[in-house]
Amino acid sequence: MKVLFLASIHGKEGREADYNLIVETLLKSTKEVYSDHVMKYTQSDLDAWTNEKKVVFHKQLLENIKRSDIVVAEVSSQSVSVGYLVSVAIDFGKPTILMYRGNKEPNLLTTLVATDKLQVLRYTKSEDIQKDLPEYIKYAVDKMDVRFNFFISPQIGAYLDWVSKNKRIPRAVYLRRLIEKEMNENRDYAQE
Repeated sequence: MKVLFLASIHGKEGREADYNLIVETLLKSTKEVYSDHVMKYTQSDLDAWTNEKKVVFHKQLLENIKRSDIVVAEVSSQSVSVGYLVSVAIDFGKPTILMYRGNKEPNLLTTLVATDKLQVLRYTKSEDIQKDLPEYIKYAVDKMDVRFNFFISPQIGAYLDWVSKNKRIPRAVYLRRLIEKEMNENRDYAQE
């Protein structure tokens, strides 16, 4: 199982101990954790990058979301970038865990649509991370999508490519939405 860890690089300065503990806890219960984009860089590093390097960095983050089974985001520090990436993860159907320290809910929580794949973990001390995060991961594992492969004609493939390009959504997300719509409208299925 692969987990992507998201957090504010700017906010890392005051929360690095929490970030490290979250990554350590994730490594104990998962196969692989993508965290270098947060843990290896500082805000000064990002500020010094060329626009081209920033684009490559952003594309790599999007690729990591696609490759991940679960996304864990520490959202105590406000970050538009982290909020955007969380929204992308949710749109991709990834089970997502949002974590924050303290009693004040981050603004991001008021902007997201509730789903059974979205969990919020509030913690007040470091021990809460070690105690609660593994349980949240177990729940997220139960919500992971099942992979389903099938053959399509070149004509259908071309249409899905067109949809992906013009609507800017992955082909799998488009197909999933079509099936979910059919499930909601199918009265025979709803009665069971």
